[in-house]
Amino acid sequence: MNEEGQMRLPREIVGDRSEPSPTHADAGTDNPNEALAEELTTSDGFVLTHRLFSLRTLLSFLFALALIVFVFRSLNIDIGQTFYHMRNANPFWLLTAFGVFYLTFPLRAIRWRILLINADVPIAAGRTSWASLPALMEYIYLSWFVNCIVPAKLGDAYRGYLLKHNGQVSFSATFGTIFAERLLDMLALFALLVLSGWLTFGASLPEGTQIVFAFGGLLVLTIIAGLASMRWLSPLIHRILPQRVHRVYGNFEHAALRSFRPAVLPQLIGLTAAVWLLEGFRLYFVILALAQEGLILSVPAIIFVALASSLLTALPITPAGLGVVESTVTGVLILFGVDRNLGSAVTLLDRLINFWSLIVFGFLLYLVSKRK
Repeated sequence: MNEEGQMRLPREIVGDRSEPSPTHADAGTDNPNEALAEELTTSDGFVLTHRLFSLRTLLSFLFALALIVFVFRSLNIDIGQTFYHMRNANPFWLLTAFGVFYLTFPLRAIRWRILLINADVPIAAGRTSWASLPALMEYIYLSWFVNCIVPAKLGDAYRGYLLKHNGQVSFSATFGTIFAERLLDMLALFALLVLSGWLTFGASLPEGTQIVFAFGGLLVLTIIAGLASMRWLSPLIHRILPQRVHRVYGNFEHAALRSFRPAVLPQLIGLTAAVWLLEGFRLYFVILALAQEGLILSVPAIIFVALASSLLTALPITPAGLGVVESTVTGVLILFGVDRNLGSAVTLLDRLINFWSLIVFGFLLYLVSKRK
C-alpha cells in the first residue's frame, strides 16, 4: 500500500532479481532480501486504479459487452422477457444458491493451507492472524475480486502478494502453491465435466459442446506438461534461465512440486471435488428458483453447464470470462432445449452470484481490509 491507500503489486509478479527463501524472512532490515522485498512492495508494481482504467482493461470490458450484445441479438433474446423471468425467480432458492457458492471459500482456504504447509511455506500452523483460515479466506476473496475487474488472472498474483506482504514469506513459493491449486482445480473440473457430459450426452457430443471439451483438455495438458517439465527437466530449465532468476524459479518449483506430497493427496482431492460439486449445485438452485417458469434439467446436465461456465472463466481475454461465459452458457442451455429467454435469465442470475456479487462485496472488503 502507498500513502494514498492504493494497492500495489511487487515486481516479483513479472520476475525479480532476488527472492527470500521459503522460510520466514528476518524482521530486521539487515537482511538484503527483506530490504529488497520492502522496496518492492512500496515503490514498484502497479496501482489497482491504474490497472482498472488501463487501455487493456477498458478494451476487455468493451469486448465483453460487444460479445454479449452480439450473441443475445443473434439468438433473438427478448430482454424484457428475460427480466420478467428473473423477477419471478424464487428468492429462497436464489439465496440458497448464494450460500452454496460462498461455502466454497472456506473449503478453498482449508485446501490452500494444506498446500502451503506441504510446500514448507511457514504459516505458523495458522496460529498467527496473517495465516489464520479467516485471513486465507480474505486473501482468496480479494484475489477473486481483482480477477473480476482486471483481465489476465492478475488476482492470482495479488493473492501471492497479500500473503508475502502480511507474512513476509516468499512470493514465488506462495505462487507455486497457487499453481498447484490451479492444477487440482483443472483436473477435478475437467474430470467432472467429462463425467457429466457422458451422463448427459453419451458418446455423441453436440457440436457446440466440443469447443468446451477441447479448451478444457488443452488447459489440462498444458498445466500437466508444465508440472512434468519442472519435475524431469529442472536441470535444463535452470541452465536456460538467467542466473538472476534462479532463486525465484527454484522457490516456485520447490513449492509446486512439494504441494503434491502423497500423504495429503486424499484430502486435497476430497476438498477439490467438494468445491466443484458445490459449484454445480449453485447452478442447480438457480435453476430450481425458475422451476415455476417451466425450467427442468437433469442434475448431470446442470453440473455440465455449471462446470463449463467455470472452465471459461480461465480465459484471460476478459475479467473472469465476462461476456464469454454469458454467451456460451446461454447457448448451451438453448442446446438443451431451454427457452432462449429463460436460458438467458438463468445465465444472468447465476452471474449475479458468481461475478457481480464478488465485485460488490469484494470492493467493500477491499475498502475495510487491513490486510490488502
